[in-house]
Amino acid sequence: MTDTAPPTSDTTSRIPAFTDEERAHAATIVDIVGPIIVPLARALAPRTEVLLHDLTKMPGTIAAIGGNITGRGIGGPATDLGLRTFSSGWNEHLIGYRTETNDGLPMRSSSIFFHAASGRPVACLCLNTDVSEVVRAQELLRSLSAITTIDPSLRSETMTAEKFPASVEDLAQGILAEAVTETGIPVEAMKKRHKVEVVRQLRDRGFFTMREAVPIAAQNLGVGRHTIYNYLNEIEESADASNEEA
Repeated sequence: MTDTAPPTSDTTSRIPAFTDEERAHAATIVDIVGPIIVPLARALAPRTEVLLHDLTKMPGTIAAIGGNITGRGIGGPATDLGLRTFSSGWNEHLIGYRTETNDGLPMRSSSIFFHAASGRPVACLCLNTDVSEVVRAQELLRSLSAITTIDPSLRSETMTAEKFPASVEDLAQGILAEAVTETGIPVEAMKKRHKVEVVRQLRDRGFFTMREAVPIAAQNLGVGRHTIYNYLNEIEESADASNEEA
C-alpha cells in the first residue's frame, strides 16, 4: 500500500470502536506474528518489505516492520488504501495489487487480514515488493518483441516471416521452395512460362547472388544450366523493353 500522511480525525471518527475482545485478539496476533516479521523480510530480501498492522491502533497501526522500502517505522500510519478498505468494512484478503511509493517506485503489494471471532479484521500482514526491475524487463521485452511492417517490395504474398537457415544450401532450398509455391504448380507440371516466372522470383529475391545458384536452380527445375541463363536473359530483355516503352 502506498505511504501517505496520517488520516484526519474526521476520517477516524467514522470507524466503529473495537471491543475489548477484538483488541485482545489483535494483541495476541502481534505477540505471535510480530517476532517473525524481520526474519520473514530477510528471507524475502532484498526487494520485499513486510509489515504487521494492528488495526485497533488506528491511525498509527504499524506494529512491526522489516525490509524497509516505504520509509515508515513502528507506530507509523496506515495507508490511504488501508484506511479506505477498513472504513468501508472490507475484510477480504487483497493479493498482488499494484502500488507506488511516494517517489514513484512500483511495487506489488498484498494485504492479508487476521479476523477476530466477530469476523472483523483486527490485524493485517502486508508485503510490498519492489518490482521496478521487473517493470524495466517487461519494457525491454516489449521493445524487443515489437513487430514492424516491412516494405512490401521486400516480401512476397506467401512470405510470412523472416527465416534463419542453418546453411547456404538451406537458404537456397528455402527460397526455391517459396518461388515454386507462388506459381501454384508443381515443377513436374510446369511449362516454360512457369519456370521463367520461378527464375524471375529467384532473381528478385537475390537467389543468384549465391555461389552455385544456377546449377541448384537448374537441378530443381529439371533443366540445364544454359536454360537458366537463357531464362535470365529473357527476363532482362523483357525488363529493358518495358523500360523503353515507359
